[in-house]
Amino acid sequence: MLTASLLMLTAISSCAVGGEGEQQPPQAAPSTENIDPALAVENPKNLKGVADACQLLTPEQRTALQVDGAPEQADSLYKEPACSMEGDMLTARIEINSNQGGMTATHERKDNFDNFEPTEVAGYPAALVNFSDSLCSVIVGVSDTQSVDVYYAMNSGGAPEMNDGCGYAKKIAAEVVQNIPAA
Repeated sequence: MLTASLLMLTAISSCAVGGEGEQQPPQAAPSTENIDPALAVENPKNLKGVADACQLLTPEQRTALQVDGAPEQADSLYKEPACSMEGDMLTARIEINSNQGGMTATHERKDNFDNFEPTEVAGYPAALVNFSDSLCSVIVGVSDTQSVDVYYAMNSGGAPEMNDGCGYAKKIAAEVVQNIPAA
């Protein structure tokens, strides 16, 4: 089950930027003059100073969220800090996108995802992408040009709320957003 979840997360990661499983080079960061006003961030955060994505969930938050896997540095499609936590109950991954992120950029590439649903996380514009019953990715625009991606896959056991893949991904993302420094 864990291996299947990891394979699905790998597939999601490759679809997140390029779609159809192909990895394409990231596009240039959108200029602030091209930001969709409906997707503008009122209280921006700054991911540029975050050198370790594993620090975006404290040990206390991981315990409360039942993230039982040890956090490990991971490779990222964005070539920025990423963290993977693979445990018995769930697999989670956090990826920083400080160079070509933001919700305007995410909306511009929405056709690259298997599915796409705009939403909100902790007062920030977000999108659920590449989701199924027990697997979900949420991209949260923490500034007009930066975003953080949270991937979630349920493995086995855990609280009943973990069965709602996107609901739980949003819950993890809300905790992550709390730990991103203000701009």
